[in-house]
Amino acid sequence: MDLTRDAWRLARVDREPWQVWVPPQNPKPPHPPQRPEHIRRAEDRRQQTVAEKKRAAGIQPAPCLLRVELKTIPRMKLWQQCAVPLDVVLMREHKSDGEVSEWGLLTTREVWDPLEIRDLYGFRGSCEEGWRQSKCFWDLTGFRSCSYSLVVSQIIFVLLSYSLLQVFLIKTERGDLAKATRQRLLAELLPYGEKIAVYCKNRVGYFSVGEYTQIILTLEEGARRRLLGRVRRLQKSHLERPALPDRPT
Repeated sequence: MDLTRDAWRLARVDREPWQVWVPPQNPKPPHPPQRPEHIRRAEDRRQQTVAEKKRAAGIQPAPCLLRVELKTIPRMKLWQQCAVPLDVVLMREHKSDGEVSEWGLLTTREVWDPLEIRDLYGFRGSCEEGWRQSKCFWDLTGFRSCSYSLVVSQIIFVLLSYSLLQVFLIKTERGDLAKATRQRLLAELLPYGEKIAVYCKNRVGYFSVGEYTQIILTLEEGARRRLLGRVRRLQKSHLERPALPDRPT
């Protein structure tokens, strides 16, 4: 059962034209808006110098994809070992160095647009990376109970947490963190160091310990005493036992 050889033979006798797709050119990434103009000019000159040195050394740039030819072979039933009809999307990729690679994709769905199947296949790497992250870095198999129900609950909640966090990254346009490990992801999303939140008249400000200390030292004597009393009461409340009712014995 050769999955693609028969499809390529049918493509040679098929009279339907090949669909040609030209990939869009990737634009040059813009400079960060906070970068000064003189640094931008220096970076452009540096990149130009590096490119000239590579050309002088005979280093050829990596071959890029020029165009892709696609053809769909619908509802193939040639294989006795497979009772389900398959649609085969054949592709010929032409690269800038003259190399032509031929490969194909098989699917049980009815293909109307072969380019859509190619785009869907592009998500394969992200899906496999997601499974690797959930299995290796999200404590998916660190079971702490032999109970089947608790094992199932842990798997469900871990996968649900991972999925919700991925949705959050997409909604907040932080897709660059989707492939990060759990430790790296939390380190990027959570703030570093200590921050003090000061509320006043429906407004909030975040200050570091040094900034907040400087604000306190520059207050008037009356305001400083009142603030000192408030801080002492907060510190005392942190050391006291919470007023919770005792559990029944």
